[in-house]
Amino acid sequence: MPEQRVIDAVVNAYAFATADASIEQIRGGYDQSMGRAALPAGVTVTTGEVAGVPGTWLRPEHDTGPVIAYLHGGGYLFGSGRSHGPLAANIAVAAAAPVFVVEYRLAPEHPFPAALDDAVAVTEELIVRHGAENVVTAGDSAGGGLMLAALLAVKNGGRELPAAAVTLSAWADLALDSASVTERADLDPLMTRRQLETNAQTYLGSHDRRDPLASPVFGDLGGLPPVYMQVGTEEILHDDTLRVAEAIRAAGGQVSVDVCDGMPHVHQILLESLPEALSAISRIGQFVRNLPVKQ
Repeated sequence: MPEQRVIDAVVNAYAFATADASIEQIRGGYDQSMGRAALPAGVTVTTGEVAGVPGTWLRPEHDTGPVIAYLHGGGYLFGSGRSHGPLAANIAVAAAAPVFVVEYRLAPEHPFPAALDDAVAVTEELIVRHGAENVVTAGDSAGGGLMLAALLAVKNGGRELPAAAVTLSAWADLALDSASVTERADLDPLMTRRQLETNAQTYLGSHDRRDPLASPVFGDLGGLPPVYMQVGTEEILHDDTLRVAEAIRAAGGQVSVDVCDGMPHVHQILLESLPEALSAISRIGQFVRNLPVKQ
């Protein structure tokens, strides 16, 4: 079981998510709760568009790294540049790189493949602007799975891939076949199968949940750029990360898995309450800073 301080941090951060809350209340509560952490000094925040897709730029004072396209979590139903602004800003500082938090279209108003189309469009446009060697894609939870799916779509189209990718607690299997969904249910203080079933149904409708462009764990993960993955031990999506990593290795790719002991789902966003969040973000920054960048 996670430590009580971890449980308390999760309960406090997600207190808005009551059983009778509407989607509008969940969206507003998520933005307010996750977005309340102070931004690091020196980070500038501007809104903008990439390939016609809106988003938020977070630029550190010292900018020497690649451009990072960040796909936020939220089960494909909520999340924004506001909710993920503090997390993205801290990544920007740790990586010395500008981060663009993509405001991809959300379900139920915009079901699959709207989010995928937006993620692909942003990825490809940033590569055109900056060169593939100067672009990194990243994402947490649903955004992590969406990012991997976007890489598959770009690869399948025969186009250039970014220099590297980063996932935080990626939701890569919307069919919920990972053993940890059941085996770690009593450990996870946040996620439940029922929640994930609702999100998958809302996002995909009758679409095949094993379509690699929805659940990239079922895809051909060969030929991807180096991937750095973080996941907590106390989450039901633990095995999604391990399965993706195993598939990448089996296909001859490069992947590094950072298992965060005692941590819940996307603990990196709990900046105000878990010191492990900043430690994990620091390791993300180190991974990005170690990439060769050509200006």
